[in-house]
Amino acid sequence: MDPFSKKLLEELEQMQQHTGRILRSMSLSRMMPMETEGWQPGVDIYESEANVYVYVELAGVMNDSLRVTVDGKRLKVSGLRQLPPHPSIARIHQLEIELGPFQRTLDLPAPVEVEGVESTYINGILRVVLPKRIRKGKVQIRIMPGE
Repeated sequence: MDPFSKKLLEELEQMQQHTGRILRSMSLSRMMPMETEGWQPGVDIYESEANVYVYVELAGVMNDSLRVTVDGKRLKVSGLRQLPPHPSIARIHQLEIELGPFQRTLDLPAPVEVEGVESTYINGILRVVLPKRIRKGKVQIRIMPGE
C-alpha cells in the first residue's frame, strides 16, 4: 500500500473512533435521563447444550448493590454505579461513564432451571450461568376426528 493510502486509512480509522465516542456521549438516554431504569450495561449471551451464559459489563459497580433475579424465561440485573465525590471541579472536559441506578431485563434464548443458577462478579464482569430446563420424555398427542 502506498504511503498516501496508508495515511488516509489511518485518518479514517481515527475519525471512526472519534465519531463513535461522540455518538455514545450523545445517546438519547444521556440527553433525556427521564427513564426510571437508568442506564443499561452491555450484555453478551451465549448458549451451549446444557447452559445459557450471560456476561454483563459492570465496571465500577459495587458488589453489594447488585441484584440478579430469574424467572425461568427472563433475567433481570439491577444495581448502582457511583464514582467517588470530586472535591472541587472547575470544568468538565469529557463525560462518558454512565452513573446512577441501572436495570437490564433480558429474554433468555431457552427456558432455564432457576434452582441451579450461579453467578460470579470478577473484574467488573458479572457472569451468570443458567442451566437449561431439560425436557422430560416425549408426549404423544391424541388427534380427535373433526366434523
